[in-house]
Amino acid sequence: MARLSQCVSGFLVLAALVASGCAAAAQPAAPVSGQIVAAASGVNLAAEVTRVQLLPNGNAGNLRGQLAELVPQHALFLVLDDLRAAQQPGIIYEIYLGLPPAATPSASDSHYVGTLNFFGVAPPNTARQSRSYNVTSLIQRLLSEGLPENNLAVTIVGNRQGASDAAPSIGRITLVAQ
Repeated sequence: MARLSQCVSGFLVLAALVASGCAAAAQPAAPVSGQIVAAASGVNLAAEVTRVQLLPNGNAGNLRGQLAELVPQHALFLVLDDLRAAQQPGIIYEIYLGLPPAATPSASDSHYVGTLNFFGVAPPNTARQSRSYNVTSLIQRLLSEGLPENNLAVTIVGNRQGASDAAPSIGRITLVAQ
């Protein structure tokens, strides 16, 4: 029996390692710590495309200048906080940062950040859920390409029709320097 328990434990560790190696870059996030550079709140997700303008932190000047100062010394994370859904939407969302408004989203696009799902978010789960994505290199590239002064948007694309009454939402999207 002890041998079986060891095998099961070993299998679970191996499964977790394999799953983490195959998963997208999203990580469950701890409560936001660090300097909030830009944010948006109250985002209701559409089944197809939702575009959200990140507004710079009010006391820090223009977003491009602030990011240019932070990038050499800090890691930058896109944090999607307070994920909610009335029920499991059954949809995977693709996340893009700085995608031009007229661009056709594609996972092979250089603005692609990762995926978002609402697994474990819908009731009966009531714990606050967050996901974070390291976007440091993407921000560096956007700055080198001439990021407009205060124009940085997150584009969230649903890849298929989900449950129509799931009402998935994100309480707050932040760009955080750590």
